[in-house]
Amino acid sequence: MTLFEQFMLFLFPRTRFRSKDRHIEIKDTIEDGRAVRLLLYDGVRESGMYLDEHGDKDPLFKYMRTLKLITEHHKGLNNALLIGGGGFVFPKIFLKDHPERKMTVVEVDAGYVNLAKEYFGLDTTDKRLTIKIQDGLEFIRQNSNFAAYDLVIFDAYTGSAASKAILSRDALRQVYSMLRPNGIYALNLINEAHDVISMETHMTNESLKTIFAHTRIVRCPGGGNCILMASDRKL
Repeated sequence: MTLFEQFMLFLFPRTRFRSKDRHIEIKDTIEDGRAVRLLLYDGVRESGMYLDEHGDKDPLFKYMRTLKLITEHHKGLNNALLIGGGGFVFPKIFLKDHPERKMTVVEVDAGYVNLAKEYFGLDTTDKRLTIKIQDGLEFIRQNSNFAAYDLVIFDAYTGSAASKAILSRDALRQVYSMLRPNGIYALNLINEAHDVISMETHMTNESLKTIFAHTRIVRCPGGGNCILMASDRKL
């Protein structure tokens, strides 16, 4: 993309898709001097990626950068579960250059899978990626007897509203049962204000402390999100 094309995209963001009910919009614009594609629900950024050649390795969203650092720092997180697919951007980042890794993504809305394929480069032929069209809580309940995952990531949102049922104490216990020994549960949670951890995050952290040996709140750059981690390994 030429400088002139970037300048025009900065002045006039381009809508690529808008749902009939007008809740979902996909648009291209410029952020930090780079072309980006955003998935929005009622104007809230749900997913996004850079459109240049570094987009598969360089996360646009700060919380995805933090998740990537977590997977690089803590070794052995090769089999992962992601609850909430959205634009399916993080699976590409997680699997990039890691043939030993696998990821299962649970997304309740099949429409998001189709949008991700068309606009966010989702490759459904990748044998390392399994997609389940199912309610996240239902999937957790059905699979809580199988300790199959090294890493479980919570990212189930509609706009800025998190799935409350998945944050309940019963659901947290069931996720614990799905983790292999020393597995990690990482929850993407939205802050109450800039760099102000929400009461919901603190309450969820207290619940996790009754289930896991260790918890940690990791503040994401930019101050909009934090990653709440829980594990029986030291964090």
